[in-house]
Amino acid sequence: MPLPNAEKKSPRVYKILKIKTLSSEAPNSLTQATIASVGNPLSIEQLNEDELRRLVLVNLARLTVSGEWNGLLTAGGGGGMADVLPTITTTNADQYEVSSSPPWNGAVISNNSVSGIKKPHAFPFIAPATGDLTAIGVQVTSAEAGDSIYVAIYSQDANQHPSTLLGYATISLAVTGEIYQTSLSATITLTAGSQYWYSVSTDQSSSAQIRTLHLNDTPTLGITTALTTKAYSIEDTTRTNYAVPPSTFTPATINSDEPRYVIGLKF
Repeated sequence: MPLPNAEKKSPRVYKILKIKTLSSEAPNSLTQATIASVGNPLSIEQLNEDELRRLVLVNLARLTVSGEWNGLLTAGGGGGMADVLPTITTTNADQYEVSSSPPWNGAVISNNSVSGIKKPHAFPFIAPATGDLTAIGVQVTSAEAGDSIYVAIYSQDANQHPSTLLGYATISLAVTGEIYQTSLSATITLTAGSQYWYSVSTDQSSSAQIRTLHLNDTPTLGITTALTTKAYSIEDTTRTNYAVPPSTFTPATINSDEPRYVIGLKF
């Protein structure tokens, strides 16, 4: 049914967005960034009134399906943390340490053996920038020849749980230092202000150690099995040990043993 008192033909909004879907899990899902790019050239004048109404209608449908109601109350449709997190831009910084970025941040650094991450353990983070990742890195403090760690990036579902694999890096633990992998399994595109999850797991039994937040300084998820139990990550216990990151993460068990692993992302 067309908009009341509007021209039936949509010269821009419907023409561009007709290939998009409202499902946040689909590859061609409609995002706030797309809404902004479609609306950016439209000036606020009577000539564009019909197209502006269509844009508002489509965005309302997107927010309704995703449950992103904050988008109706904040400028940018859910930008939220994107307006708070500093960007590297004109600074001498060259990456984002998302493991220590608000609101899932800590400041006390420690080391941890990777022996406990036989299966994927996922930690939430807010994307600090929009774009494609060019590298994912960790800091190896105790090396183990022949061993590697998988660092995967997942989008989340309507329950704010890790869900769909966007891509992963296989990072060697053979030498110490900050080790970055620029060859990723797929193009990983993030949107600033949106929440994602990174998971860590090893490709075989390993005694290597990498930088983590101290367990006592690791933010909890706020979900638990008892008030005395603190959960720091979600583990996919349905997977076999040392397997490559699954295409769909099964949020099976909350974990209280593994601290937040320090991860660097480059765009």
